[in-house]
Amino acid sequence: MFSGDPDPSSWEPLTGRLPAGQFEIGKDGAGLLVVGFDGSGPSRNALAYAAGLARRDNASLLIVFVESLNGAPMWFFAGSPIIPDAAADLTEDLREELKDAGVPWQFVSVRGDAARELETLANAHMADAIVVGHSRSTWHGSVAVRLAKRARHTVLIVP
Repeated sequence: MFSGDPDPSSWEPLTGRLPAGQFEIGKDGAGLLVVGFDGSGPSRNALAYAAGLARRDNASLLIVFVESLNGAPMWFFAGSPIIPDAAADLTEDLREELKDAGVPWQFVSVRGDAARELETLANAHMADAIVVGHSRSTWHGSVAVRLAKRARHTVLIVP
């Protein structure tokens, strides 16, 4: 197709490819993936997908739990909000989920708007992509949809 010579050993390398043995600056594939995780089914699917992608790309995971200050799990005692420590509970779940994944990971818990916090962390850590599960939240709208509309990173939405 490119040459009349049918012998592939005589073909020239394609444009943009480096000859064998030369160093390439950069890396193909992901280096760090930010994963939104709240323990729900869609977030577990996103975590599983991201772990598989990280394993294949030799990448790391930054797993983020975002606690909403406006959510239903907030209780008040003597005028002060009491927020259950859901992050501590999720840490044990993550250890169990990722024990055989073979990828380095770190878990952080932050408070605020989920889409905004995921994007902020992705910017701060120079992540290659944000991975979230698809949800049908009617309270504040879908985090996945809001990220897809405004994020400056690649957003992977896992069903």
